[in-house]
Formats: sequence, structure tokens, C-alpha cells
Amino acid sequence: MKLLPRNLPLGLLVFVVVMFALNINGYLLFDHDEGAFSEATRGMFERGDFITTMLNDRMRFDKPILIYWLQAASISLFGTEVWAFRVPSMLAGIGWSLAVFAFCRFHIGRNTAVAAAMICAGALGINMICHVATADALLNALLASTLLLIYHYSEKPSNHLLYAIYALMGLGLLTKGPVAVLIPLMVAGLYFGWARRWQDLFRALFFVPGWIVTLAIAAPWYILEYMAQGQAFIDGFFLKHNVNRFNNAMEGHDGGFLFYPSVLPFVVAPFGALLLRMLPSVRDAIRMDGLNRFLWIWFLVVLVLFSLASTKLPHYILYGSTPLVILMARHRFSLRSRWLAAVLPVLFFGLLMAFPLLIPVIEGRLTNPIEIATAQRAAHYINNQFAMLAALAGLASLALILWRRLAIWHGLMATAVIQALFVWAVMVPAISDAQQLPVYEAAQYARTLQQPIVTQSIDMPSFNVYLDRVTVRRGLQPGEVGFGRIDRIRDLERYNVLFQSGLIVLIELKPEPVDAAVVSEPVAEPSVEASESE
Repeated sequence: MKLLPRNLPLGLLVFVVVMFALNINGYLLFDHDEGAFSEATRGMFERGDFITTMLNDRMRFDKPILIYWLQAASISLFGTEVWAFRVPSMLAGIGWSLAVFAFCRFHIGRNTAVAAAMICAGALGINMICHVATADALLNALLASTLLLIYHYSEKPSNHLLYAIYALMGLGLLTKGPVAVLIPLMVAGLYFGWARRWQDLFRALFFVPGWIVTLAIAAPWYILEYMAQGQAFIDGFFLKHNVNRFNNAMEGHDGGFLFYPSVLPFVVAPFGALLLRMLPSVRDAIRMDGLNRFLWIWFLVVLVLFSLASTKLPHYILYGSTPLVILMARHRFSLRSRWLAAVLPVLFFGLLMAFPLLIPVIEGRLTNPIEIATAQRAAHYINNQFAMLAALAGLASLALILWRRLAIWHGLMATAVIQALFVWAVMVPAISDAQQLPVYEAAQYARTLQQPIVTQSIDMPSFNVYLDRVTVRRGLQPGEVGFGRIDRIRDLERYNVLFQSGLIVLIELKPEPVDAAVVSEPVAEPSVEASESE
């Protein structure tokens, strides 16, 4: 297989690019993930340190360095624009779909390859993860390419393929850590072991030049980071963000063993009916079809591994979405019931239609003041007009799926386009404005002040990105301006409120009275520290 697949239809390329680039500049950065990744990248330029990532004065050991370097390259070209931080994810999505096309073109056929690439670009979970400035799209693209090449190697063993596989795993180690090696090794071990191809498996596992390539790519940064930060790097990255995520539910992200089967139909929406229809292919995997067997092993390894992990986030199942995309493309004409195909899109748009009615119910159950304020603002954006647009999108989708002149899967593909247009032109901008607009407006006001801003017990790193400079976290001194939440400020009469939008404020500590002590102590930070999950 080649990096640029042969016989790639121009129309498919345009479709994939448009789907992943759709309105990437049409919504603000979401805290804390997008804001944290983007500010950590932006801050590297301000500090002149491209080895260690930080948020203000705190080390950020959440992810390795590759995504930050790619975001840094993007903003070097395009500036610190919101969309520039998302370019690496967008490009990863495009590469992901093209890798699926190349694989299917070689192993299955051109028509299925086109269908698989289109499903990859249209599936809700894949499309969404490639629209946000995090490491997950890049990791998924690298994992998918690694595992597709492993199957290719199983059919046509060669050292060239092994070098490529180990290079991709090295890049994966630089993107998110050990999971980029663990999943491929588990899948390969089970697949080759099932077929009792132990010689091929051991040859690949003990291919020393390949491991040298992996280490040559990944080890330098790990060594430099350890030299710079010592045990703090081991504790923060390996123990907290890898071992502890498996053993403990971090930041409240827990769920039962059925969590991922429950979210999976929405991750592959609107193709949920195709997902159900291709389930019987498990029997083929067991009996005769080597490709089906490999794809099912891949998906089940991811499903079981992350179902056993204590920390559960919906996007973890995306590591196993590529085999489902290919299986759905292979079985796309097996779906015979148009009404079954329409169920998930109707549920999806029906839920969106109900959003204006659900917001007051959700607000009534919230206790966090900033979440309550966000829900109240959301009612302004997610209104009757929002519900009407959702209803029109749902009706159009239903009509296309039920239209007998279209193959059912073509109707689902058209629905995927409608779904993407609604999500990125209507839904996400509305949620973004409800959550992030006060932070953005505060940053724009702070720009006019032409003085340093001090962060006050709040964790919204997108503010720094919009402001384009670090905001130190400490107590205010007289005359200084702080960014914070008004509900966390004690003794408010000691401050001038320069800007307020909802709970987000810019405050200035009033000067000391003339009869005050000659030397005044800095005022302590107004409140307890906010958690990263806000």
C-alpha cells in the first residue's frame, strides 16, 4: 500500500476533505480539552520550551509531545487562530479515511473502498473527534494505519511493512503513549495465534531493527522530558494518566461494562442499522473469512480492554471504530429494511428537537454555578428555531432513507451529510456560544487593557489562547486585573468589576487607603482552586 492510494476518485477526496473541514472555524475552543491542548501549544512559544508542556505555572503531563508539535507547526503558518489548532486533527481525519480507502481497495475492491472511506468521514464520532484540537484524531489515524498494515503484512510479509508498522507505533508512542503499542500487539497476537502462525508472529515481534526504529522515533523526547522533570514526569504521565486511568475512574468518568455498547450506535451514527446488520458476520470470522476475523478481533480487543478500564470516555471506543467501518461497508447491501435504517436518525434528530424542553430539566438538576449559568445561556441559543431546524433535518433524512430510488446505504450516506451540516453549522456553535462566549468576550476586553492579567481560581485555558499570553495564577496586588468567577470572589467590595458576562469577570483590586500600612501583603487568591473538568 502507498501513502497516496492509486485510483483515488477526485469526488471522494473532495467529499472527505469537506466533511472533515466543515466549519472548523465556526465555534470557539471547548474547555478543558481543546483549551488545554491549545494553550499548552501556544505557551511553548511564549516560554521557548518545546519539550515540556505547561498550563500557566503547572506541568501538563496528560499526553506526549507530537500533537503539540503539529499544532505548533500549524499556528506558525496560520497564527493563533482557533481553526489553526484544529488543522492537525482535520488532516488526521483525512489521512484516516484515505488509509481505509487504500486498504479496502487492495483487499476488497474499489466500490467497497469508496463506501468505507465515505462512512469513515460521515460517522458522527469519527467526524467529531477530527473537528477538535486534541490528540485523539491523530492517535486514531496512527492506530488504524498500524493495524491495517499488520493485516497487510499477514497476507504479504515483508521487512518494508515491518519498518512501517514499527515507525507508526513510534509515532503513536509520541502521541498518546503505551496504548499505541499495546493494542496492535494484542490484536496481532490473537490473530496470528488463532491461525497458529507462530513463526510469522515471532518474526514480527522480534524484528529488532523495527524496535530500533520505534525507539529512535519516541525515546528522545521521553529521555529529554525525564531529564528535565525527573520523577514528576514518571508520576504524572505513566502512573497518573496511564496506570491510574485503567485502575481508577478519573474525573468522574466511570460507567458499567455496557457503557460502550450503549454509546456505539451514536458513535457510528447514522449507520446504526448497518452495525446491527453486519453482526452475523461474526460467524464468518470464526469459520472462514480471515479479514472478517481480523476486523472482529481488532474491535473486540478494544471493546473488552476499555470496558474493563475504570475510566470510560465515549471516544475511547473509536480505537475500534475502523474495523466496524470496513465491516459496515462490506455488508452495506445486506440491510433490507428502510424503517430499521431510519430508526437511529429519527431518534437522533428527535432528541435534538427536544433539547429546548430538556434544558430547564437539566438546569434544575445542576448544582455547579457555572454549569447552571451555561444552561441558562443555552436556552437562548437552543430555542424553537433550533428545534425547527432539527425537525427539518430529521424529515429530510427520513425522506431520503425511505426513497426507493436510492439504495438504503446511499440514503444513510445522504443522512450523514445532513447530520454533519446540522452538527457543525447549528448544534456545536450553539453549545460553544453558551459555554465559551463569556470567556472569549472577557479575553477581548482584557486585550484592550494593555496590562498583565492574573488568573483567579478558575481553570479555563482557552482564555489565554484568546488573549494570546500566559496569565499567572496568584493573588492580586492593588491595581492589578484578575480573570475569574464572581461567585468565588470573597469581599467583592474590595474590587472594581471591569467586565462581567454571566459568572465570568475581570476584576481590579482597589488601591489601599492612604492611611493603610506602608507595606501591604498581597491579597490571597479569592477562592479555592477550580477543577480541570469545569
